[in-house]
Amino acid sequence: MQLLVISDTHGRYDVLCQVVYAHLDADIIVHCGDGEYEIAQFLADHPHLKTKFIQVRGNCDYDSNIPSTAVIPLPYGHQAVVAHGHTLMHGDLHKNLIQLAKDSEADIVLFGHLHARHDHFDEGIHIFNPGSAVQPRDQFPPGFGLIDVLEDGILTSHGNLVLSKRSNPLYNYHTY
Repeated sequence: MQLLVISDTHGRYDVLCQVVYAHLDADIIVHCGDGEYEIAQFLADHPHLKTKFIQVRGNCDYDSNIPSTAVIPLPYGHQAVVAHGHTLMHGDLHKNLIQLAKDSEADIVLFGHLHARHDHFDEGIHIFNPGSAVQPRDQFPPGFGLIDVLEDGILTSHGNLVLSKRSNPLYNYHTY
């Protein structure tokens, strides 16, 4: 099973579309927050993909119908919990993410908010942030994540987006 993980698209419908179109074979599409409007538009345009989408509310999302966390049962006894992360910033974020996983009986935590990629394994828990698809705050380009849940374990990876400065970024991007 493969999860496409994206976060912090901040109104960039074109970028959301391009990442999803490039990974339509993913079984689940997870948005870790701050993408309320473009996700609503995307699902209105592509209602057949609604069952593949899981989103959580970020600090820039205002629809109270969007949950603040989501738990995703996965094959081979794995489970993921998704949160934007802004409510976990008090104290030690890393410890708070591990506690969220333990409270949710999850071995994978997916989160956003930092606009920076993270991929750690600690206390039996995968802690993963795909970074921002449009506004990274680390040394990496805009990106997304892929998580493959295999019988032998979990495989995580990050993908880069290269957006052109041309007038229509919808047609000027590549994934690597």
